[in-house]
Amino acid sequence: MKLMKKIILTAGVLVALAVAMLVLTHTAQNGVETTQILPQINPDPVYVECEEGKELAISLVAKEDFQISGFQILVVNISEESRGTLRIALMDQESNLLMNQIVPIETVTPGKWVTIAGNVTFTAGNEYFLSVLADESEPYFMQVPEGWGKELPFEETVWEEGQALAYGISLGINQVEATTVTYGDIFYYSIPTCILVAAIALLGIWVGFGRMLEGIKKVPMNRFLEKYGNDLFLILIFGAVCVSIYSRAYLKGVYISADSTGYMREAINLVNGNGFQYDGMAGYQSWFANWPILYPVMIAAVMAITNTNAYLASKLVAMFVVACILILFRIFFKKDAWIYALCVTNIGFLNLCYYTWSEIPYMLFQLGFALVLAKIIKEEKSSCWTYVILATFGMGCFLTRYYGIYVWIVTGVYILGLYYFYRKNNEKVLFHKAVKLTITAFVSGSLSVGYLGMNKLMNGMASGVSRTMWWDDYRILTNDLIESLLTEFFNIFSMQIPELIENFPFNLKVFVVVLILIGFGWIVIKNAKLFSRETVMITMAVMYYVIFICIRYVSSMDSFYFRFFEPATFLFCIGMIELLLPYFKGKKVFHYFAGVTATLVILAVMSVYDNGGMDQDDIYYEAVAAQWNQAYEEIPEKSVIIFNDIDFRASWYRPDVVDGTITPLDTMDSIRETYYGSEYLCIKAEFVETMLESGEYEQNVHAWLEDGLSAVGQEYEYVVLSLNKN
Repeated sequence: MKLMKKIILTAGVLVALAVAMLVLTHTAQNGVETTQILPQINPDPVYVECEEGKELAISLVAKEDFQISGFQILVVNISEESRGTLRIALMDQESNLLMNQIVPIETVTPGKWVTIAGNVTFTAGNEYFLSVLADESEPYFMQVPEGWGKELPFEETVWEEGQALAYGISLGINQVEATTVTYGDIFYYSIPTCILVAAIALLGIWVGFGRMLEGIKKVPMNRFLEKYGNDLFLILIFGAVCVSIYSRAYLKGVYISADSTGYMREAINLVNGNGFQYDGMAGYQSWFANWPILYPVMIAAVMAITNTNAYLASKLVAMFVVACILILFRIFFKKDAWIYALCVTNIGFLNLCYYTWSEIPYMLFQLGFALVLAKIIKEEKSSCWTYVILATFGMGCFLTRYYGIYVWIVTGVYILGLYYFYRKNNEKVLFHKAVKLTITAFVSGSLSVGYLGMNKLMNGMASGVSRTMWWDDYRILTNDLIESLLTEFFNIFSMQIPELIENFPFNLKVFVVVLILIGFGWIVIKNAKLFSRETVMITMAVMYYVIFICIRYVSSMDSFYFRFFEPATFLFCIGMIELLLPYFKGKKVFHYFAGVTATLVILAVMSVYDNGGMDQDDIYYEAVAAQWNQAYEEIPEKSVIIFNDIDFRASWYRPDVVDGTITPLDTMDSIRETYYGSEYLCIKAEFVETMLESGEYEQNVHAWLEDGLSAVGQEYEYVVLSLNKN
């Protein structure tokens, strides 16, 4: 009877599976496939303005026959107060209206692609006219450089006041094609799920569901995860971060600031044997002092080892630093390292990795310093080598960022604390620690001051440039501080500031910041021990915040944003995790969190691949580098470019070239004296024409420019003049 029951149940499962397969493999009626085709937009803040009441005209010449179910647009500059509309109309070359949509502007999310519905069929070779008209709003489209929208099945020309622009706008399409679609295609994973359920049901019928569960429980998965899970998760996090850096910052974007160009230019000169002279290849004595030298040295080392360009080398440096941070976590936090590794998934941390900035190696040295300092303070006795390692990490902090010298200020606070408790409790071990830390701080601090003295001698300024205060709107500066602190808090959870809070006026955002600080303060006061590792981390973070904020209000630099605060937030998060971990460790919810987190990381990596993030057909860096090659193609080696308007990000790309100016007060001798290292002077022909028309320049300079202009053909953009001193 039991056998007959199993046979009947088996037949039922197989029949149910057959019916499910029949349904899921059946072709759905009127199936179409929609493909979203988007251009690659310029990541820089460059826009095409859509002025209120002024029509923006776009002509589209179809390269093939195709059909769309709507356009995709991406616009920014939409304020909360804007309540206008955006009209998008499409006409064919016979002036037939094919589409006319009125979109309320409040329904458009700035910075995200939005679908404008409309079923239109395009015919190859025909021209179509798209018009965009804003009413009571002025949204901006992002620019799409020429050639970056080649995936689209039409040639796009944007017209502004009758003039064709040299770039497109952030406009894509939802292309539809008739296709055969089954219900299995419509409902993701439905076929394998049905097969898996049927297999489990059949196994349960013939083996027994109880025996199945017992067999699953015998699988030593818990022991395996307990032994290897931590290390496997660290490897997973490292791989995920590397994929993100390579995809976002090389294949699909270029993250270069003015500081980045200085680091990379110096790295190239180091590789070429010019030492601290970051304009050495251009023929000039220019001491590298605006920033410390260690980060360019790291980039140069990777360049020499891997034979890659400076930009890609900087991304490899970021990956190497992430690996070192994870190794430090493993050494100091043992089996709990995996949860601390989540700190490298912080939005702010990842953005630092995308850019070529010294904050990433600085954070490695700062972390190492904090961990070793905590070890010295916590342990009864530390070896001499521990103090040497502390000094090394301290020098690493300073040699990646001048601000890194603050770690010795923190050390000074702990030295005073140790001395106080020595006097109070007469514990000689505390006195010995205080003395050793004082010697370590003195030696490292002296070396740092010596480095600044070398800069002063060679450059004239200890940190390369004047840091005196420029004019600041302190209200705006304070608003930026409030916004930055809120951003740091939500970055911890890989979130943007919620719209509700983002829309608060700044005087109300102050209360949000205060509530957050009170909450953190309460947790720390309730749980922290005076000389524990987590307290050292939090103390270093808090002092970083306080000292940096004070310095910013009395000196010149960029306004507050994630780049400045992320190193402190990173330490603070590590300290808070260690503070709160005992409340969760060992509980089922903790293991569940670990599993969900690992799954999300794996899915995040998969999404990069599924979204074409690792597609190397159109490498963004190579596309930008091709533009730089074109911009510099008329510039000979060892040149000075007068009134240079080439993309500032390319200034590291040609380290043999410098920027310059000519004023009406200049003579031929002063020009040659100023640009003593260059062999040629290059200036755009249109600039030369303007200079000559002004009639303000010295007679010999005027004649020199005039002769150079007359020798240039119309096919050339630059006038190239020899600076030969003979």
